[in-house]
Amino acid sequence: MLTLQEFNMLNTHDQEEHIWNGTFLADREENGLVVRLYSLNSFYGEVFYDAHTNKVLRVKAFDTTSQLVPYLAHIKFSPQ
Repeated sequence: MLTLQEFNMLNTHDQEEHIWNGTFLADREENGLVVRLYSLNSFYGEVFYDAHTNKVLRVKAFDTTSQLVPYLAHIKFSPQ
C-alpha cells in the first residue's frame, strides 16, 4: 500500500495512475474545473480536471479530513 509521502514523490503521470485505481467518492466544481475526490486507503486524492480541454491540470493528495469540507457543502439532506 502506497503512503501519502510515497505518492507525493511520484511524477504526475504515476500519481494519476494511482488515483484512477482508488475509490471515487465525490466531485465538485471549483473555478470552472471539475474536482474529483478519490480514496486511496490511508489518504485522499483530488484530480483537477478541465472538461473543456479534456485535460487533468493538477493532482493533490492529503490525509486530513478538514480538507473534505468543500465536498460536504454539496450534500443535500432530506428532512425526516
